[in-house]
Amino acid sequence: MSAATDHSAPQIQPYRTGLRPEILGLIIFLVSEAALFGAFFMYYTNLRVLKGIPWPGDFDIPADSTSINTLILVLSSFTCEFALLSLDRRKNGSVFGWLLLTFLLGATFLGLQVHEYMIVGFTPADQSTGAIFFTLTGLHGTHVFIGLVLLLLGMIRALAGRWSPERHSGLLAISIYWHFVDIVWVILFTVVYCLPSS
Repeated sequence: MSAATDHSAPQIQPYRTGLRPEILGLIIFLVSEAALFGAFFMYYTNLRVLKGIPWPGDFDIPADSTSINTLILVLSSFTCEFALLSLDRRKNGSVFGWLLLTFLLGATFLGLQVHEYMIVGFTPADQSTGAIFFTLTGLHGTHVFIGLVLLLLGMIRALAGRWSPERHSGLLAISIYWHFVDIVWVILFTVVYCLPSS
């Protein structure tokens, strides 16, 4: 009997998650990204909290002004979710509007982050604390930029009428990614900008 007709051979069945493959793939990707950020957070904690290494030139991180930027990004998470809710209620015109508002809030956040880089008072070359600050915030900023590109693609599809309550896994993936970016920033803001090093 050939291997092709051998019915006694064990059959491997994939585990059913109930998730669409693209959503499951995104979740696996985001778990790996969370591990990447986690490694940098541990390094930061080692430098600032355990070893007590100060910021270059004893510069204080601008937590007050950055809290406004944090509020902007958190607000964008709500507007992104409103886009999904509008689609669920078949208000296709509102989907584009909410995505556009999310895009504008995200772009504002990124612009204010660049402005902070210009006034922060040190560079990545200034000690290990300067390097980890720019690495953490820069890595997050890169993720925000990718999210803005995804939101732009989502808006183009919304204008073309490609989203519907039955076909919206792409929009759901954009929303999940954007929420991930927001959650990472809230953790980053709390750890880097708010927690004292002593």
